[in-house]
Amino acid sequence: MSTYTDFVAMTEVEAADYLLGFLDEMDSCLDRFRSAIQVDLTFSPESLTSVWNAVLPSIGWRPGWNSPTDGRRGTLIPEAAIESADLLPSWFHHPSGVGYARFSIQTLWLIDGLGRYLGEILVRSGLGQWKAGASTLEGYNFQNQPVVVGATTDPVSPIQSCAVVVSRALGRSAGRGPGSPGDLYKAWGIGR
Repeated sequence: MSTYTDFVAMTEVEAADYLLGFLDEMDSCLDRFRSAIQVDLTFSPESLTSVWNAVLPSIGWRPGWNSPTDGRRGTLIPEAAIESADLLPSWFHHPSGVGYARFSIQTLWLIDGLGRYLGEILVRSGLGQWKAGASTLEGYNFQNQPVVVGATTDPVSPIQSCAVVVSRALGRSAGRGPGSPGDLYKAWGIGR
């Protein structure tokens, strides 16, 4: 079994190397995404609605994961129950026993494609660029992870943000906030 990505343990050099690999696999991951949703990827903000509508019918929780209704954490998922890392998106990490692991493998790949697509819309329109997240703040949420910088005041993580909107669509993360990738784009203050 391959090991999962451990962004927190990465050095700055390892994070830079990971980002290069992440970018090298961009085209193949977007091709996979395009095939899965059967929608033309035009890399325009307006396309986010049709892409999101194509994603929604195929998202789901991991078999056996129970979404709590009372705001608690949910069922912990043992590492032995998770696919080998070489079958999962390269950014997958399993530090908590829940996190990304609560999504089905198909949903993880849809989050991968959706996050990459949203990030590439920002990059290809000249609004930002992919970087490795870096901060001296302890517990920085995006440390060493692929983020887009320059599009907003703070770096944004399209993949983590898309995981949140997918979770909301599945009814796990109710409350205020963006409910689709198009909402994320608007919430980030882009294109106003």
